[in-house]
Order: sequence, then C-alpha cells, then structure tokens
Amino acid sequence: MRLNRSCLLLLVLLACAGIACTRTTPAVEVDALPPNRAKRAAPPVLNVPDLVGRNIDEVRKALGKPRETQALPLAAEPTAVQLRTSQAEEWTNTFDYQGATIVATFNAHTRKVRDLVLLGTNEDELMRRGNLDLVGDTYLVLPVPSPAEPSKIMGIRVLARK
Repeated sequence: MRLNRSCLLLLVLLACAGIACTRTTPAVEVDALPPNRAKRAAPPVLNVPDLVGRNIDEVRKALGKPRETQALPLAAEPTAVQLRTSQAEEWTNTFDYQGATIVATFNAHTRKVRDLVLLGTNEDELMRRGNLDLVGDTYLVLPVPSPAEPSKIMGIRVLARK
C-alpha cells in the first residue's frame, strides 16, 4: 500500500511538472519595456575619427576655441621665442566640447596634430562619446594610465595610423 501511494505521488508530480514545462507564456508576461521607457543610447558627443589626421586649425574649427585662449588670447600658440625651441614641437590645446574634454598635442611648426586625448575614467564611456572602436582603420586607441593609480585610466589617447 505504501508503495502504491509513493508511485501515485510520483506520478502526480511528474504530470504536474510536464504541464508546467509545456505551458506557454502569455504575451502580457513577456519581458519588454514599453516603447517610451526603453533605454536609448545617446548619440556620440563628437566624432574623433573625423579629427584624426587633421591639422590644429581644422581641429579648432570643429571643437571651438581652446581653453588656453581664455587666460590669454595668444596662449593657444607658442611665442616667437618658444617657436625657436623644442617646446614648439609638442604644443597642446585643451578643448571643452559638449561636456567632453579633449587635449590635442601638435607641432606648432607643421601644425600637424600628433594625438588627441579624451579625458575621463570610464573607457567604455569615452569610446562611445568619441564614436571610437578599439580597432580602427585610420587610428589607434591607447589607454592613458593614471599616474597615481596605474591600474586606472585618466583618459584614452587616439593616434593616426601612419
């Protein structure tokens, strides 16, 4: 008798499990956000790949006046004395563009931009905001480690491929 009850109980459990497994989910239970609540990615703030390989004048035209001009109108360019030194080979301009900070390093003699650095601590966010891929045909992306904590970044550096 005990065996019959155990078999009957097992049979009932298996039958219930079979029904539960074949049950379909009604449309109202499907996990989907309503269209007005769906999370949409914001468009990139700037298109860094378009700036790679440009000269500093083209970068300034795209990003606006550099921060250095706010302190002194001529600070964005080296002085005549500085042009005669090696300082002019690595001059920097810092831009604030739609919430992003970009540092452009350029040769003041040739006007060629050597690299662009997007400042921030979240690499994925910087890549998204700059419209960058880790592997691009025209550029390389390198992390800029934080001097205080080398395991963290302080930005990403974008270089033109030669």
